[in-house]
Amino acid sequence: MVAGALALPRSLLAAAGQRPSLNIAVQDLRTILEPVASSSIANVSWRVQYSIFDQLLRTDYNDNFRLNFALATSLKQIDAKTHEIVLRDNVKFHDGSTMTADDVAFSLGVERLRGDKAPGAAVVANFLSSLADVQKVDDRTVRLFTKTEDPVFTDRLGAWGTQIISANAWKAAASYDAWAAKPIGTGPYKIGDVRSGDEMTLIAHDEYWGGKPPFASIRFKRLPEIAARIAGLKAGDYDIVTDITPDHISEIEGVSGLSVTGGEAMWFRFLTFAPLKTPVLKDVNLRRALAFAIDRDALADGLWNGRAKALTSWQLPIFGEINDPERKGVSYDPALVKELLAKSSYKGEEIPYPTVGTYYPMQLPDNQALVEMWKAAGINVKLIMCENWDQVGNIGGINDTSGGAFYADPVSMLWQIIGPTNDLQASGGWTNAEFNALGNQLETTLDLAKRKEAFKRMQDIVEIDDPCITPLHSMPFIYGQKTGLEFTPNPLPQMWLGPKLPSEPVA
Repeated sequence: MVAGALALPRSLLAAAGQRPSLNIAVQDLRTILEPVASSSIANVSWRVQYSIFDQLLRTDYNDNFRLNFALATSLKQIDAKTHEIVLRDNVKFHDGSTMTADDVAFSLGVERLRGDKAPGAAVVANFLSSLADVQKVDDRTVRLFTKTEDPVFTDRLGAWGTQIISANAWKAAASYDAWAAKPIGTGPYKIGDVRSGDEMTLIAHDEYWGGKPPFASIRFKRLPEIAARIAGLKAGDYDIVTDITPDHISEIEGVSGLSVTGGEAMWFRFLTFAPLKTPVLKDVNLRRALAFAIDRDALADGLWNGRAKALTSWQLPIFGEINDPERKGVSYDPALVKELLAKSSYKGEEIPYPTVGTYYPMQLPDNQALVEMWKAAGINVKLIMCENWDQVGNIGGINDTSGGAFYADPVSMLWQIIGPTNDLQASGGWTNAEFNALGNQLETTLDLAKRKEAFKRMQDIVEIDDPCITPLHSMPFIYGQKTGLEFTPNPLPQMWLGPKLPSEPVA
């Protein structure tokens, strides 16, 4: 009887009252599942971890980035640098224990997150730089203290880095590596089997505070080749496949019972320039010419069949009144490129452009198209294929990367991508003292006029005075899936696979 039940299709099991299991084929996996580990700051980690952990607050990316309560049920600002949070009652960890203020204080404490040698040091630098201390008031109340005034502190609590874990489970683990491979959170799914680098399974956490998870289990399978992912979807081996590119959409859309979802994104592809590692790029006019030689509309429309959107500045509509409505940003301008090259010291030297080519959807076609655009403008760029990101970083030159807005403020975009703690500056590729001072002002003053002026000047620096980065286009997250699944993509890499949560907006 057991064997017969296992042989039934998942749809029949669901119809009989048993929840279906979900099988997802992904382009890549990370096996370190502790969300504050530096290796977890990646698209391929976020889509798995988003259903394992909860944060104090939750950003609803499909509701105009509205901030909601999650593990917290109330938030009160005591003074300019103190916030008090009351925790949700009777929240269960994956091991059955109950979350208390001790777990919150430990999760955001020195040992795990804020210490110089803590595994979360990189996450703090990128996402929670203003957090100074966390203190327990009672079992359900904590106070959070910031180093300075922070205009986006509550937004940070719903972005990344405030995932709450079990303090007791951390302390009971045999080692940090053992913990990081199978951490204990409060999300709708807990970690089951993990096969290093190849496959992992999440199991429904039926005591989840937000309601019963819709799937009994979720299996993530690493399949780097898109053709293999699509073949598995057609064969019924997978319910969802990630990272579908426009040239493969027709292979799914024409199949009965399958559909293509997703597309809208608040995630973007960029290029960075490393003049401090690459002598030829020290010329500002050359770097500006590289930016203005790019036909972003051709990339978005030609390579992505119109599913991507060209990005010409660091302003997004969700940023609202801090944006400068007069800013034009960068655009395709062959005449200006010619003028800039004539003013530069550039004599046709080769400029390295290292890439892994296969990490992002359409990465290699993007790389190749850019090289041809620069060639047409008289700029000699050499594409160098690398095996990993370490090789890319060591070469310098032009690099391609990605990033996006975790909340509706430019602190989460330009400053987070190239601030002093991120790769470009931390690796010694570029730095600018004025830009860093302005970035500090942007994230520490509540005065909107000053913030607006700082953001405007930061864009001037990276577009005109000392270019180190230039935007390309949005990076759509496109999925192939079986029709009728309870899965709604959002405009960031995260995949939410838990139950629909109630709207509990933070005032």
